[in-house]
Amino acid sequence: MDKKNTLIGITLLGLAFILMFTYQPPTPEEEPPPTAPEEREPERPDDAEATRPPADRPDEPRPDDALPVTRPDPEAPAAAREEFPDDEERVLLENDYMVVTFTNYGGAIRHVEFSRFARTKGSDERYVFNAESFAPALGLTDFANAGQETPFELVEHASDRVVYALELENGLEIRRSYTIDLDPEPRRPDDYMIRHETVLINQSGEVVRPPYFGINLGTSLPDKTEARAVGPQFMNFGYYDGDGANFIGMNRFRGGGFMSWIGLRDGRPRNLIEGRDPVVWASVSNRFFSSIATLDEPGRGYAARPVELPLREGERTPREGVTGSVRFSLPDLDPGEERVIGMDYYTGPKEYRRLQYLDERQDLVMQFGIFGFLSKLLLVMMTGIYSFFPNYGIAIICTTLVIKTILWPLTAKAARSSKRMMKISEPMKELREKYKDNPQKMQQETMKLFRQYKVNPLGGCLPILVQLPIFFALFRMLQSASELRFEGFLWVGDLSTADTIGHIAGFPINVMPVLMGLTMFLQMKMMPTATTNPMQQKIFMFMPPLITVMLYQFSAGLTLYWTVNNLLTILQQYLINRQKDDIDIEPLPATEEAGTGKPKPKRKKPKGKRKK
Repeated sequence: MDKKNTLIGITLLGLAFILMFTYQPPTPEEEPPPTAPEEREPERPDDAEATRPPADRPDEPRPDDALPVTRPDPEAPAAAREEFPDDEERVLLENDYMVVTFTNYGGAIRHVEFSRFARTKGSDERYVFNAESFAPALGLTDFANAGQETPFELVEHASDRVVYALELENGLEIRRSYTIDLDPEPRRPDDYMIRHETVLINQSGEVVRPPYFGINLGTSLPDKTEARAVGPQFMNFGYYDGDGANFIGMNRFRGGGFMSWIGLRDGRPRNLIEGRDPVVWASVSNRFFSSIATLDEPGRGYAARPVELPLREGERTPREGVTGSVRFSLPDLDPGEERVIGMDYYTGPKEYRRLQYLDERQDLVMQFGIFGFLSKLLLVMMTGIYSFFPNYGIAIICTTLVIKTILWPLTAKAARSSKRMMKISEPMKELREKYKDNPQKMQQETMKLFRQYKVNPLGGCLPILVQLPIFFALFRMLQSASELRFEGFLWVGDLSTADTIGHIAGFPINVMPVLMGLTMFLQMKMMPTATTNPMQQKIFMFMPPLITVMLYQFSAGLTLYWTVNNLLTILQQYLINRQKDDIDIEPLPATEEAGTGKPKPKRKKPKGKRKK
């Protein structure tokens, strides 16, 4: 029974780890969009008064059943655009942190280059957001004759501002403006912020009904560490509805997955996911970079889809990006009336120190999880240490030292309790044998033994319960901290990915996970244990190689933390094992009859005749 329970416990623990690392909260089920009405030119009635809405018409968006929309085919995969018109005109806005390239086609952002982030380690090329894209960022979608296939007119271009304009045949004028801060305050979101407004002006003499349209957020491309180090959960489309954030990851588009196996999610693959939730802000992200559009007024829906990317030279496996848009429903425009859709568009690194200044919980794009407050605290601590010791490897080690120091009294007490627990294992074994037929008496005597030798049977569990949230929080923090990107330490070239030093027959040789496994094995050998069950002992010894395999391809920053933590635990256990315990364990007096608690009767010597 003990073996069976142990195996069940290990299985459940493994499932908990899988859920923790792969589960994302399911997004609300999307509502089917309305059927698109047949597009036709607006009719001009003879009676001009008939074109005006009733005087008591509420200034509210139309109901969903009246929203015209040009829908993309949900079965057709989206592909990144590779060719552009020959007459495309591009202009730039730039500050010390980014260079924004605009295109007249769609009057939107072609791409954004981050001046302080290299594309690859040691490269002079800068990282470019929306480099391979389904549509220009902040371009209009589902808006006939105003999308990326339509050239806008550049009507203003200053050092900090660009304005495009387009007039449609029905008299609707669209003006699209973009403004950046040329002298932003360091470490604030303004470094990477673009202020955008789309203005719809009715220049005709009739009422004009705007379509149900969207504004694209750009296309997020996979980071080189996205698949092997953290999985696809950080490359996603996300939105905040005022209550909580929802994220649609690549696994939702591909279908299947653990959640669908147990019936908690539809496992069908999809090329388009839509919804009608209110949208306060929306984002597209990969592991280290994100674009976030924070709207002046909430949007009326969203659409997200994967994007097929062209194969690069030497690639065999197709890559996928993710794109999404916020959708809007505007009321009818009277002649001369205008409507403004305004937003602050952040496109830059996922750095908590910047995002914390935004006031609509945009830092949720970091996806720290249920222990987010701990992840934020640990990230602030790590970056604070980095300001004194400008190396993130040293910062991780110092952060580990701080955590271990804070928990030292608790873990030391638990280690001493485990040491005494081991020392009383023989008396406990005798009690189990002695009172095997009297469980109540055995429990009473066991508790008496614990009190006598000051042993807390749950003392070893409390440090684990305290450390688990810290480990999970640190795990999530180190996964998405853009500060670690391309940061080296000793032989580690990049703390955000595995520390591969070479390959043998194509298999990567990673040093840090091996050191982590060895220190964990030594730590478990030094830990006192009261169990004598061979099966449990084998399982304990099996844990280090199992954890090593699980984390073999994870970031070196995480395995560095675990290795240092193991070394500190070994030091702590060594010091405790050397301490002399002033409590001596005495064998139980054999003065009671087993199972009854009654004194054993003294044996009488048999009477017999003495031999002469």
